[in-house]
Amino acid sequence: MMTLDEMIETCRKCHRLAPFTNYNGNTFAAIARSLIDTLQLPVETATIIRSLAGHIVAGVASDEEAEAFRKFSDSLDCE
Repeated sequence: MMTLDEMIETCRKCHRLAPFTNYNGNTFAAIARSLIDTLQLPVETATIIRSLAGHIVAGVASDEEAEAFRKFSDSLDCE
């Protein structure tokens, strides 16, 4: 089983492979958002986590954003 962080990293790697000519980033960001929607998080938390995941997939997340996402993902594994 993969962690949320591993799933989002897989989406980022697939985005970098650029298998589609158009809308490549949108495709993998949408997959990441769909994964997060299955977690049934509070609305505010889900909004933040979806945004962080989208930035990670697109490759524009800061180190601080990526670390915050990793910490959130790790907190899910503890539950």
